[in-house]
Amino acid sequence: MKLKLGILDQSPVISGGSALTALNNSIDLAVFADEAGFHSIMYAEHHGVEAYGSSSPELLAAVVLGKTKQIKVGTAGIMLRNYSAYKIAEWTKMLSSLYPERFILGLGKAPGGLKDAVQALNSNKPPVLSNPENKLAEIIRYIRDEEGTYDGLIAQPKNLLHLPEIIWLGSGTTSAEEAAKHGVGFSYADFMRNGQETESTETYLNEFNATGYTNTASLQIAVAASVASDPEEARYNAYGMAYQFWQARHLQAPDALLPSEEVEKMIMGTENEEEFLNILDRIITDTPENINGRLQEISAKYNTGNILVLCNMYSEETRMHTYKSIINHSR
Repeated sequence: MKLKLGILDQSPVISGGSALTALNNSIDLAVFADEAGFHSIMYAEHHGVEAYGSSSPELLAAVVLGKTKQIKVGTAGIMLRNYSAYKIAEWTKMLSSLYPERFILGLGKAPGGLKDAVQALNSNKPPVLSNPENKLAEIIRYIRDEEGTYDGLIAQPKNLLHLPEIIWLGSGTTSAEEAAKHGVGFSYADFMRNGQETESTETYLNEFNATGYTNTASLQIAVAASVASDPEEARYNAYGMAYQFWQARHLQAPDALLPSEEVEKMIMGTENEEEFLNILDRIITDTPENINGRLQEISAKYNTGNILVLCNMYSEETRMHTYKSIINHSR
């Protein structure tokens, strides 16, 4: 199957580095991806953590859209509980007007940060408890210029020539059902899989509502990957990323990316080693010659060629090597 390759960029900050450096790296990566032929690049949202430099994926997307020519750029995703549907619809329509058929609105239900960050985002009040699925429906109405919650209220700019692509992020069957019901795309986080992987994606494809926002299902699979000259080196390079996944699983604020040597000292030989290695196994680690075959296996497993690749490395050179190897060996 012909792969439609994209990048999931979390703007990773390394230990001893800065968020500014991470953001500049993200812009450089986007310019490379545009020239190299990647289909899309999507930006994550995180608040109050050292690990990730971007707290506003919609702003980073706007900057990158202005610096690239053809690559699709989007959010993966905007955390709905922290914002109003109306405001999301407004800036989505702005970006879709200025960059027609290039902006992708990715939406998620996770908090985007730990308790204090979520409280601060909501003016020290409990986050808005409205159903995220209801917010999705409201966003769709504003984008389509339909009547919303408030009679006569419009979201400018009106009368879009091209409606933006909308993707619902998730890793379970509930999210898959929601995406299918509303006729939007579904991005399944394979690197966070919980044993429901094909059940979730098959649910989405089987239950897709062709009379919803769009008439064609769009399934995207997000994977984590590390590429190096030999598989063991690729696996070792992924220790920092796997450690961040381990921290998130334990509801800890992920640290800035650590060198593999430091992670090895902290984890190996402890009670956490087995769990860490299980998480590491979810990351695709291989050589440049084999990486396309590994991604093809993912494509066949989920019956889609739309693959989004996450790669957080302590060395930016190593991260770039992974993405260069993926695109160069996909041709």
